[in-house]
Amino acid sequence: MRTLVIRFSSLGDIVLSGAVTQALGDVEYLTLARYAELAAALPGVSRVWEWETSGRQATRGFDRIIDLHNSPRSRWATALRPGPIRRVKRYDWERRSRVLFKSPPAPPVIDRYADAAGVQAAASPWMPQARGDALLLVPFAAHPTKEWPVERYAEVGRAWAGTVVLLGGPEDAAALHNLAAAIGPLTEVVAESGFVNTLTAVNRAGAAVGGDTGLTHLAAASGIKTVGIFGPTTAQDGFWSHGVEAVEEALPCRPCSRHGEQPCRVPGRPCMNQISVSAVLERLGCAS
Repeated sequence: MRTLVIRFSSLGDIVLSGAVTQALGDVEYLTLARYAELAAALPGVSRVWEWETSGRQATRGFDRIIDLHNSPRSRWATALRPGPIRRVKRYDWERRSRVLFKSPPAPPVIDRYADAAGVQAAASPWMPQARGDALLLVPFAAHPTKEWPVERYAEVGRAWAGTVVLLGGPEDAAALHNLAAAIGPLTEVVAESGFVNTLTAVNRAGAAVGGDTGLTHLAAASGIKTVGIFGPTTAQDGFWSHGVEAVEEALPCRPCSRHGEQPCRVPGRPCMNQISVSAVLERLGCAS
């Protein structure tokens, strides 16, 4: 049976889709070009189609299609295609209600993906497991409200007895090099638009610290001891499905947005600034 999985973005969602790709057997994957290298590393994926170059042609000839995006673009990509098309349930109202009224969260993302795919979600870790001892730090995110103060990452890095690798995108390169200088000589920077060097760095790691962002999810899904730092979002909002450490403050304003895209309206940004270096080091297993 020829199977296509669709998830265009973002990084964290594609990582989480790896919880179901292997159970589907030999699958092909349709995504955006910037995520193609990551999609190719997911378990069970034998071929990756890039939307920008393949378009709707990529959805032809499949016996089943698993749409894990359920967006206007994914619906257009699969319009009039024969065979079963299973789409993930988005829970848009529940997710908005969670922010507005602090109601219970929607089901975890990997459970939604498993339900759409009709398989049992794999237990974390499902990515190729890391076998190293470096510390990964992921200090930046698409939404700055999800970022812990960078000087505290420097303290964590200096407390680590070994190599520290800073991960980010090309837009983070200058800030990451500044942070590397503040940590010390055993610090490396990986800031790329693709994932070849990022996946190599993850494979060398034994621990990771980062915010609620895709590279942190990649570390956790690779079996690395991961400390996730949560502020405007919470570990219960559906994306933190790894069974590893989460550090967060129990504040009545949280969660204040679905993805951290809204500016903080509380002076001092307490959800992030009240999280101490010692709390992170304790969960990491380092002496403060």
